[in-house]
Amino acid sequence: MLIVLNNQEVVNLTTTETPFHSDLTIEKLCYFLDISPKATSLITSMKFMLNTIERMNEFLQRSTFANHPLSLLTVMRKEDIDAHGYTDKATFVYDYYRDKQSALENLFQEDMPAWKVNRLNSDDPERIYDVYAERGKYSTSGEVALFI
Repeated sequence: MLIVLNNQEVVNLTTTETPFHSDLTIEKLCYFLDISPKATSLITSMKFMLNTIERMNEFLQRSTFANHPLSLLTVMRKEDIDAHGYTDKATFVYDYYRDKQSALENLFQEDMPAWKVNRLNSDDPERIYDVYAERGKYSTSGEVALFI
């Protein structure tokens, strides 16, 4: 049985939205975005910033509009600082004495391995926060280390 409807058109909808990948990994993300395995600094930043499936999918979705993955990571880092960063010194100092690495990662929104922590050349959380505040809330640990 064939039913013909007059003046009816089948419309194929296309979307520019990237599908959600429930099994996305950093390696797959690098493949999708054609990021070389030699880009170790970029990949290290991606591993820190994109720590959930949702964040990796968000990055993949947003990367279609970005010039370069590193510029998108910078934007996402600033958004995280605005949303989750410290707004007062006392909270940072308290967290610093509880877990130094975690507090510094939250302050700078970047991975803080032992060599980066040592590069700060200070174990005074108040001094670290003061220099961070002087340099601006988007300053990196490397920039702060130069002025301590």
